[in-house]
Order: sequence, then structure tokens, then C-alpha cells
Amino acid sequence: MKYRLLSQKGRMAALLVLFVFPLALRAQEGSYTVRIKQPAADTVKSCPGKSIVFIAEGQNADFSSFDPNQVTFTWDFGYQGRIATGQTTTFSYPEGGHYVVRLYVTGKNGPAAKNIPLLHVYIGMRPSFSGTRADQTSICSGNEIGLTGFVTSIPWTKDSFQFENTHPQSDFTWDGIGILSDRNGIARIKPPLNKGNLNYIFRVADNFGCFHDTTLTLYGVYASFTVDPKSGEAPLEVNMKIDSSANGGSETAITYQYEFYENTDTSKLLTTTESKFSLERPGEYTSRVVATYLQCRNVFTAEQYIRVDSSLLEIPNVFTPNGDGVNDYFQVKALSLKLFSGKILNRWGRVVFEWTDPKVLEKGWNGQYQNDGQPAPTGTYYYIISATGYDDKVYKGKSNDKVYYGFLTLIR
Repeated sequence: MKYRLLSQKGRMAALLVLFVFPLALRAQEGSYTVRIKQPAADTVKSCPGKSIVFIAEGQNADFSSFDPNQVTFTWDFGYQGRIATGQTTTFSYPEGGHYVVRLYVTGKNGPAAKNIPLLHVYIGMRPSFSGTRADQTSICSGNEIGLTGFVTSIPWTKDSFQFENTHPQSDFTWDGIGILSDRNGIARIKPPLNKGNLNYIFRVADNFGCFHDTTLTLYGVYASFTVDPKSGEAPLEVNMKIDSSANGGSETAITYQYEFYENTDTSKLLTTTESKFSLERPGEYTSRVVATYLQCRNVFTAEQYIRVDSSLLEIPNVFTPNGDGVNDYFQVKALSLKLFSGKILNRWGRVVFEWTDPKVLEKGWNGQYQNDGQPAPTGTYYYIISATGYDDKVYKGKSNDKVYYGFLTLIR
């Protein structure tokens, strides 16, 4: 057997190959440890709803490369059984308190890590806002109103890691319409009287840098309403119904005015204090309610328009009064007509039928002579109709007369 001796240069090259490409001892095949790389400290302070990034890393016992692809990282966030997997993950705690995060690492084909790292997380506790108030609940007097913000810290006592947040009074602030001054949780406001109920937000900061707030509602005058029906022919009677209202307690003292205007002519405002109103002209209307209480006056507008049909007159040219229930009456199709009268004449010019109601089918011509109830014979007849719509449209014949006329055929 022959042996080949390597030169000094060759031995160095071989060592370099071993250094660059070591024989990898994969994590799950030996002893390894893991740690929480981020957050770097053992204790973290954060705020409700704020995402915290967690990153893990590992190390083999012989300091060889740790392959994170050969293990499973499982994070237990210590909150209502919530867990996540992956070397990097995020989590946000929805409420304040103390929580212990534990990192479990297991090899996919081998042992678990020798250790279970943990991290203490403290989330800012929401204080009690029970002392926050206004010196008036209703804004409708028109006076300035004082707002007082006050908080009481609520300590965490659910485990041995008790803590209590502090809330510097210099960080107390109010937010809302009409604030005249605001300092240390005390504010003066002059609210507008035409905005309805108004919300004022009182916000505080704690020593973790977390912000907590509460909303204080001051009552102006408020009303929601429905309109029924929302469409139909003229004249359309609509009903305005107040669904709910508020002004701080004495809702029965609110007065209402109902208003309508046609969308193409906003200068003509129709008003009433009655909850029922008849819209006579065709068009699209906007409806609104004006609610008034003391000095407060607020206007509430419906999102959906009211549609009043344009006038229409359509006249058939054939009918078959044979009693089969189909096309037994000569009747026009009419919408939004304020004036209507019709006559049927035979070929000698004798009036055989007259009617003035274009809407009720049974009031059209049933094919019988109106004076004696005898059946009129099959043949051609002549109609004369006078009609005017609520939109003032006059239905005219070809000669521009103020009547509409033509022929119809009676078939038995």
C-alpha cells in the first residue's frame, strides 16, 4: 500500500475546507440550548393592543452551527392558551396585566432543547374613569360646561408579580368640539347647539407610555326617523315616524318639524308639523326632520329619496268582455292623474259608457250599454278621454285638442 504525503500547502487547503464546510451536527441530533433573542431583556413593558416581536435563536453544545430548520419553535404567551409557532412571531395583549412567555423548542427528529426560556411581560393596566363627569348632561341650555377628568389606578393582583401603573395628571387631556380651555383634566367647553349629541374623549397616559381613554356623551337633541312609503304615484301620502330621540332625559319636550324639497328645485321648501304629508307633484324629494329642544336645533336628513311617479296614460285598442277573467274590461293604465274623464261612443256617435275613475278596473267599460246593461255587439268603437297629470301634463290628441281620442275594438 502506498501513502501519498501532502505538502504543507495541501494540508492547509484541507483544513480550510473543513473549517468552511464543517461536519454539521444538526440541532435535533444532539444537545442544544435556545434563548429569546428579542425582546433582549428578561422583562418587557408594553401597552394593550401593541404588537411585540419575539425572535428565538439556538446554540449546539459543541458550538457547531444550529440549524433552525430542524426544530419547531413554540411560543406560549401566557394569555388564554394562545400559542404560535416559528422562530419569529408577533403577539399583542388585548388587556393589561402580567404574563409569562415561554419558548418550547423540539427537534423534528430528535430531542427537545435543554432549557425553556421565559420572559415576563407587563402590559399597562386600564384605570377606572368613574370620577369623570360634566357639570351638565345637556348642552341645550347654551351655557358653558365644565368637564372634570379623574382616574383611579387599578393594581394587578392576579399573581405574585403585582404592579400598579401611575398616571401623571399633567398628561390628562380632553378632546372634542368647542373646548375653550384644558389643563390637568379640567376643561371648559362651549358646545355648538346644532350638532345633536356630542362625544368628548378624556385621555390619560401611564408610566408605561400607554394611553387610555373614555368617552363622555353630552346630550344635544337627537332624532332618527323613517319615511313610508318611499315611492308611489301622486298624490303620495307619506308618514314620518320618529324612531328614537334623546336630549338628556325629557324626550317628550322635543318638538318636530317635517320638511320636504324636490331635488331639482331646492328653493321650494314644504313644511308641516304633522307626521303625515301629501306630496302632489311628481319628482324626487328629500325629507328631513328638524328637532328642537330649548336652544338646540338639529336637522336630520333621510338618506333615501322619496320618488313620486310622473303622470302616465296608456290606452289599449282591444278588449274581450267574454267573462273569462282576461281582458274583460276596457281600462286605461294611469299614474299620477289629477283629472280624468272618458267616454265610449258607437259608430253612430251615441255614448254607450262614461267613467271618471282610471284606477279601479271594475269601473272601466265591461262591454255593456251603460243605460240598460245589455251587451254591446262586437265591433269598432270610439273613445274620447280628457286627462291632466299632477305634473300639469295635458294629454292631447293629434289635433292638439285638450282631449285624447282613438278607436278600440270589442271582440266577444
